[in-house]
Amino acid sequence: MIQCPECRQMIPDDSAFCDQCGKELKWCPECKRPKRGTECPVCGSDLIPGRKWLSDGAAAGSSVGGSVKNGEKCKTPPALEEGGPSKSADNDRAHTLVGNGWKLELKEGQFGRAGGIWPELSTCPYVSGRHGTISGGAGNWSITDIGSTNGTLVDGARLQTGVATPLKKGSKVRIATLDFTVE
Repeated sequence: MIQCPECRQMIPDDSAFCDQCGKELKWCPECKRPKRGTECPVCGSDLIPGRKWLSDGAAAGSSVGGSVKNGEKCKTPPALEEGGPSKSADNDRAHTLVGNGWKLELKEGQFGRAGGIWPELSTCPYVSGRHGTISGGAGNWSITDIGSTNGTLVDGARLQTGVATPLKKGSKVRIATLDFTVE
């Protein structure tokens, strides 16, 4: 974990943005720590924007312990078993999000990298610590973005912060860089 130089909150050490205040981090290539300004006050090196720091794979080799490699999005579980969701009388209602090798059960609560209803998202560096919420039940689910840095989309439309959007069977959901289909 590292401390955001802007808001002073503790965040994962492989972050391009602070998932608390939303500011893009600026990394010192020598000290391998985020700093404020345009050059490091310790060693004088020019600071590198967080996106470039991660895309160049610098965080993967840092002494901070970053785990993101160039092109890597998350640690994915073994492939889902074939067969899909079980058949039931309410088969036309939404029950799960399927994608990225995961089958996430829809249930009420908050989700994000910091924990919540889907602990799988803790391995995804572009998912905010507190990314969104799921509410509803009995197949009538909705998703709400709660101010995430990299956003939530349903059927290609970016969600406005705090606005609940219904999830229907077949909808495409993007949580930061992760793509799912509602089943």
